[in-house]
Amino acid sequence: MNRPDFEALARQLDETGEFKVLRRFVPRSSYGEPEGGEETRTALFVDVETTGMQWMTDRIIEFAGVPFTFGKESGRIISVGTPFVSLEDPGRPVPDEIVRLTNITDAMVAGHRIDDVQVKVLADQTQLVIAHNARFDRPFVEARFPFFEEKHWACSINDVPWETHGLGSVKLGWLLMEHAGLYFRAHRAEDDCHAAIHILASPFADDGSLPMRHLLDSSRRHTVLVRAITAPFDAKDLLKARNYHWDNGTPERAKAWEKEIAEDALEVELTWLRETIYKGKGVPETKKLTARTRYSARR
Repeated sequence: MNRPDFEALARQLDETGEFKVLRRFVPRSSYGEPEGGEETRTALFVDVETTGMQWMTDRIIEFAGVPFTFGKESGRIISVGTPFVSLEDPGRPVPDEIVRLTNITDAMVAGHRIDDVQVKVLADQTQLVIAHNARFDRPFVEARFPFFEEKHWACSINDVPWETHGLGSVKLGWLLMEHAGLYFRAHRAEDDCHAAIHILASPFADDGSLPMRHLLDSSRRHTVLVRAITAPFDAKDLLKARNYHWDNGTPERAKAWEKEIAEDALEVELTWLRETIYKGKGVPETKKLTARTRYSARR
C-alpha cells in the first residue's frame, strides 16, 4: 500500500483557510551562504537545565551549547555547528518537579561532570552568547564557568520586539508555532537551542525583518540600569506600574526594584523617582550596561 502524500494533504487543508497545519521542526545545519562578501561572526546559543531557579543555591544538571555563524550586519544566520551537550551531577537529588519537566533523573546525572575544557573551547570561538531568557541562564553559566563573564551576551526574549510584530507570548514553543509555523515536543537544552536558532533565522511575516538582526541591534545599545534601593514599601505598586521588577540581590548587591532604560531617558526617570518615590528621603543607584554586563548577576 502506497503511503499518502501527507505534505499535499497538509497544503490542501492550509488552503481552505479553516485549518493551520503545523510541520514538525527538524534542526537544520545550513540556512544559506553569506551574501556579497559580508563579514561573519560566531554566536553560541546556550541553554541549561537546573535543579531550581536560584543561581546562588541551585545547580546546573545539563548544559547545551550550539554554535552558529551569522552575517555581522544583516543578522542572516548561515550555518549551525555541532552541539556540545553534557549532563552534570549536582551532588543532590534532582527535584521531582524538575524530573517531570526535563525527564532528567538522578540515575542519568550520577557521576557525570561537564568538561570545562570543551566548554572553554566553545566560548573562545564565540563573539556573542545568546540565551532564551538570558537573565536566568547567564548567572548560572557564569557561576559554573567564570570565563563566560567577559563575553558579550544577548537575550532572544528581551532583545527582539516580538510584541511589536504581533506575537504576544515569548514561550519557545509558542514562538516556534506562531512565528515559524512548526512544532516540537521537547524540553531538553539541545532541542531548545536548535528551536531558538531557527526562530531567530525566520523573517517576520509583516515586514520581512529578521529577529536575529533586531537582537544584534538591541545587544549593541548602551542602556542604564536604575535601581530604586531603599524605596518605601508602600511605593511598590507605583514602581510595578512603571515596569520596575524586583531583584533579590546578592551578598554584594542590595535588594531593590530595578529597571533598564535608554540613556537619553535617564534624567526623566530620575526626576520621577525623586518626586514620586523618594520625596527627598533617598536616591537611586544607576549603572551603565552593555552586552558585557547586561543580564549578569554581577551587574
